[in-house]
Amino acid sequence: MYVVGVSEDAAGQAGRVGGLESLYQRHASDAVRLAYLLTGDASLAQDVAHEAFVRVGRKLFGLRNDEHAKAYLYRTTVNLCRGRGRRQKSERAAVQRLQGAPPVQPPDLAARDELWTALLTLPVRQRSALFFRYYEDLSEAGAAEALGCSVSALKALVNRGLKELRSQLEGARDD
Repeated sequence: MYVVGVSEDAAGQAGRVGGLESLYQRHASDAVRLAYLLTGDASLAQDVAHEAFVRVGRKLFGLRNDEHAKAYLYRTTVNLCRGRGRRQKSERAAVQRLQGAPPVQPPDLAARDELWTALLTLPVRQRSALFFRYYEDLSEAGAAEALGCSVSALKALVNRGLKELRSQLEGARDD
């Protein structure tokens, strides 16, 4: 197809725009009704229908005829509604989980400072063993490898470090 003074690509583009416009004029209200039936929200239904036309517009010229375009439009509308429904369901579940969760307590900064002060008094190897085991959450074998010692040596370092921390923190609380 060649229009005088217009390239074949431009003429094809004009025909494509007309095809989408024609499809919109014939099926926009049907797509909105379908989306409303699936969502129950008139404003959301219009948004979904318009999004469906945008997506159909990208594929319109690969479709064989108007019936295929109409079917693709309806299928796209249904898929968009289902996707929004899934997102809303997961959002509601997250809100329910958050509402059921206990309120977050502000950190006790004095206790944190006390713990850091006690940690700094430990020998470096004990502090390192506690760091790898509890802060980095390494297994005993992983922490031992990081420290370059045996697993039994790591266990001894951790036990001595925890014992010393407990005694310092209990002593500070008794004061």
